[in-house]
Amino acid sequence: MSDDDDKPIRIDQGETRSMLPFLVAAGIIALVVLGIVVAGIISPAEKNVTDSDRLAVAARNFTAARAAADPLDTRIVCAGFDDKRSPLGTEHGDDPPELEFTGLDDPQVDGDRATAAVKVKIDGKETTSTWNFTRSDSGWVVCDS
Repeated sequence: MSDDDDKPIRIDQGETRSMLPFLVAAGIIALVVLGIVVAGIISPAEKNVTDSDRLAVAARNFTAARAAADPLDTRIVCAGFDDKRSPLGTEHGDDPPELEFTGLDDPQVDGDRATAAVKVKIDGKETTSTWNFTRSDSGWVVCDS
């Protein structure tokens, strides 16, 4: 080792550092967060969902309920729903058919009522039929006529 390695390195600490860059960065972050909150209030995500999307959810929920062995939930069908006039054309028995919602086309919304061509696979065979829907407090529900 040489004598140069043993000498302490002098650091000039007489200069004061500024907090300004950190404050500016914190201010920018606060503005970005505020912008996101304001954007969420002005245009909430649930308003970005179309009636077509809501009708597809109602049809998917109904199809899943018909495929299950559970009783039909009254929150997904309109009042007075008659299972004999189901848009699937199948009554819910002890051995429900294999059902799969595959799509929804040509939604026609007229106020609180709507129709759409719904595609469903029943025991592996795809069928398309026109379903009727009614708007309820929580969204759209499937009707039998």
